[in-house]
Amino acid sequence: MDKHERIFIGILISIALICWCPWMTNTFAQFRAIGSFQASQKGILDGCGVNCKGCGVIDTKKVLFGYSVTVEYACGLLPKDSPEYHKSTEKFVSFIGTVH
Repeated sequence: MDKHERIFIGILISIALICWCPWMTNTFAQFRAIGSFQASQKGILDGCGVNCKGCGVIDTKKVLFGYSVTVEYACGLLPKDSPEYHKSTEKFVSFIGTVH
């Protein structure tokens, strides 16, 4: 096996590891997604939050290069804490921990 073949195999193995990202856990992805959502609402008077009944992370899926996390939240003053007033958003947590 010559030098170029070894480099090519090394690159393929690296890409496979990044796609799989075994170092990232479900809990870490949820923590990063909630943290990003709360940071986006910081300083907004009467903004959105996850402090409602049934709110927070409702689904987490492992996808290529990271996790897809669905967060349920509510905004503003609600007449009652009911799921009909809740909204949801999907966040992508990448293999390096950034949230998009």
